[in-house]
Amino acid sequence: MMLQQQDLILIIKISCMKFRYTSLVVVLAGLMIGGCKEEETTFADPYAGGKPPLGIVTNAQQVPVPASGEAGTEVFIAATGLMKEDGTPRFVRNTELKFQFNGEVAEITEITSAGIKAKVPNRASSGVTAFAIDGQLVFGPTFTVTGRVKIDPTWKSTIGANATVTKGIRLPDNNIMILGDFTNYDNKGIVKPINRITRILSDGTWDRTIQTGAGANGFVNDMAILNGKYYIAGDFGGYAQRGGGISKITQINSTGIIDTVSRETYLKRSVFVSPFNGGVDRVIRSVYSFGGKLIATGDFNYYLSRRYDQPSYTYKDSTVIDSVDVRQLVRFNPDGSLDRTWRFLPNAIGYKGLPGKSLPGGTGRLFSIMHTDGKLLCYGEFPKFDDATVGRIIRLNADGTIDQTFNPGGAGADDIISSVSFNATTNKYVVVGRFKTFNGVAALNMVQLNYDGSVDASFAPKAFEGGQPYFVKQLFDGLSVIGGDFKTYDGVSKNGFLIVDKTGALATGYNTIGNVVGSTQKLNDVLESTSVDGKRALILMGSFSTFDNKPYNNIIRVTIE
Repeated sequence: MMLQQQDLILIIKISCMKFRYTSLVVVLAGLMIGGCKEEETTFADPYAGGKPPLGIVTNAQQVPVPASGEAGTEVFIAATGLMKEDGTPRFVRNTELKFQFNGEVAEITEITSAGIKAKVPNRASSGVTAFAIDGQLVFGPTFTVTGRVKIDPTWKSTIGANATVTKGIRLPDNNIMILGDFTNYDNKGIVKPINRITRILSDGTWDRTIQTGAGANGFVNDMAILNGKYYIAGDFGGYAQRGGGISKITQINSTGIIDTVSRETYLKRSVFVSPFNGGVDRVIRSVYSFGGKLIATGDFNYYLSRRYDQPSYTYKDSTVIDSVDVRQLVRFNPDGSLDRTWRFLPNAIGYKGLPGKSLPGGTGRLFSIMHTDGKLLCYGEFPKFDDATVGRIIRLNADGTIDQTFNPGGAGADDIISSVSFNATTNKYVVVGRFKTFNGVAALNMVQLNYDGSVDASFAPKAFEGGQPYFVKQLFDGLSVIGGDFKTYDGVSKNGFLIVDKTGALATGYNTIGNVVGSTQKLNDVLESTSVDGKRALILMGSFSTFDNKPYNNIIRVTIE
């Protein structure tokens, strides 16, 4: 095809225009890039001048009038924005506008331009107040609800322990040995640490006459008294000057000093060691004195003892550790030797082919409590025990055999049991944990059992929400103290701490304590006591930093009035 002259000229012009435009775009882009400079731009606060939520203004620092009171007390809370310009309330009280004490809805008795008056609800506890409108909250000041349980002002310990307290043991002189993982108590261990065991007077004052030295180098969980000697157990390998050579349990005297005896080595040298020559390879959770012997339970696999008169392969002094297959439960003679008459199969093939091993025990973690007659209730995470299906709970006779009168044929719990408490007066067990049924009966996290292990239908627990109970302690009168990571019980705000009555309901007047902040379990032990002024009292021990919205560390005493 032949192009005309005018056509060719047109094509050339268009091409030139495209080139010019392209060049212009490139030049402009370069100018823009070269002209960019970093500048700080300040924007106006988008929330400045905004109205208060719902138009209600409160002052969280302005104390209510009165600042504390029991259920039924009429309380004035200062607030503005509650009235219209014509002097009538903006909201219909108790319907459009509701008022809460720590989550519990109260009856509003009056609305004024200065604030409101409301009555403390029957099931309220100490904590923050709030106005509620259409699901929106405007928080007010905190209010202390008073009830039958109060922090004991006669308890002298104000700082407490700097880490977990696992247990308190009342001594014959009414003083208390406390055990755990702490290294300081009431700031008395700043210069010289108080390692995991100490003694306090009945009012909480630290007993400076205790002589535990460097203490234990690991958790101390429990203590038993036998023939005037104290046997401490837990997860430690050294105590005081005995920096090693201890296997989770040792003997000390009543002053806290570790007992030692002289032993002759292979090279005829003398070494000082604990007279209690026995222990286990892993943690001991509980230790008991019964029948002139010691019984320990936990999650161990071997019994250990030491021989000091054996040489090493170079014929130097050494300590030979003997091991025997022993699972979860062991009975020691007073000198620490293994009692092979209790839960032991002397002819079974054990460690390294040697004769002798224990019965198999449970197939999961094990906890225990002992009755005064030596019977041992074991519970925890084991579906089987001694090869029998037991549903995570079983009772043993004093001789170590399975008690066939406990829950015969029952399915037990369908999930983990975290804690069990027995009341010798009522002859009942209260059981808490992660389970949903017990013996096939619906039991959401808590159940009461008769002494024979059957479910007690008179106890009807309510629903835990936001978590579960991990600890229970029955008091002598049938009340039960519960600790855990739950947020509500029976729909009532109860952050980790509550007290139920014999029916499983919230005990009236006993549940005004506010927030408890700490570990999931919160409590490890409760010791019934008496205050200095003669009131009934409870020493609460565990892992918490806040109790009733106030700073308290791991141990506190409350009174019950």
